[in-house]
Amino acid sequence: MNLVQSIQQRKEEKVVPIIADIKRLIPKLVAERGMRQDKRDAGMLATLYYKGGAAGVSLVTERGHFGGQPEIDIPAVLASVPLPLLIKDFILSQDTIDFYAELVGKEAVGRVTLLLHAHLLESNLKTMVHHVHKKGMLPLIETRGVNDLHYLQTLDEVPKLVGINNKDIDDLERGEDKLRLSPELVSNYRQVINGSILISESGHHTPQDVRHSIQSGADAILAGTVFMLSPDPTTTVNSFVNALKKER
Repeated sequence: MNLVQSIQQRKEEKVVPIIADIKRLIPKLVAERGMRQDKRDAGMLATLYYKGGAAGVSLVTERGHFGGQPEIDIPAVLASVPLPLLIKDFILSQDTIDFYAELVGKEAVGRVTLLLHAHLLESNLKTMVHHVHKKGMLPLIETRGVNDLHYLQTLDEVPKLVGINNKDIDDLERGEDKLRLSPELVSNYRQVINGSILISESGHHTPQDVRHSIQSGADAILAGTVFMLSPDPTTTVNSFVNALKKER
């Protein structure tokens, strides 16, 4: 099952599709608290997320700032859970796409989505999206807001997965946590992406935050820090998954 199918399934089940993040370092907490690299087994964390009802596992594999270790963590996650895997890195070349396709392997490549930052790739976005598809994976196109929508309009077809990052990735998400989604913002996106899956990324710390993004029009939520810091990740993930039910 790929990420699109898993999100659609969760929506049919009337729960919130949650993509739960694993990241070895959180730059904001490194700066504020001197956080050290999280050494827990990625497969174990993925299993806890799976038990909590996550629709997918996200793995930050960028090495320099987030402490990623893709050669260890990608096989561990894929072997531990049947969930789709989202790989998050600053992917700027086709060689990097090839690296991940080879690391994942032919048997699991259909479960994998690669994050592509629209504003970093600019005119190369179309070529990179095509190459991700060629390798049998899905792209998730991350944007910063309406000013990035023109990048999506350069593609041959509307992407199935589009993300809005609530934080500034160029600042390594070290800024203030603030959910930027609103019905007006989502309406502007829908005019371009139509029925694509829209994912609200980062900045979610409570079920109330999840409700805000979903009620603003997002289809799914990507969150990480709250799960990495939780003493009980399974319960925390589950509270996000059932955020709409608990409101009733």
